[in-house]
Amino acid sequence: MNKIVKRTLGHFKVLIEHSLRPYEPSPEHILKRMIKPICQDVRMMHMKGTRNDSWEFLKGLAEECKAIFNL
Repeated sequence: MNKIVKRTLGHFKVLIEHSLRPYEPSPEHILKRMIKPICQDVRMMHMKGTRNDSWEFLKGLAEECKAIFNL
């Protein structure tokens, strides 16, 4: 798996972990520390990534979602 794909999935996993905490982080914290890095990584994949990177990213998202919701 490509480094950018791993990093993006890591940011997504942090977002999920924060959403499961008993307290709510501030909207500024969520945007700055979680959403913005994901967006930057996705843009980088779009500009420089391969079709395989996109596929690996989608597979990783599906696995994370399955782990949370048992889909």
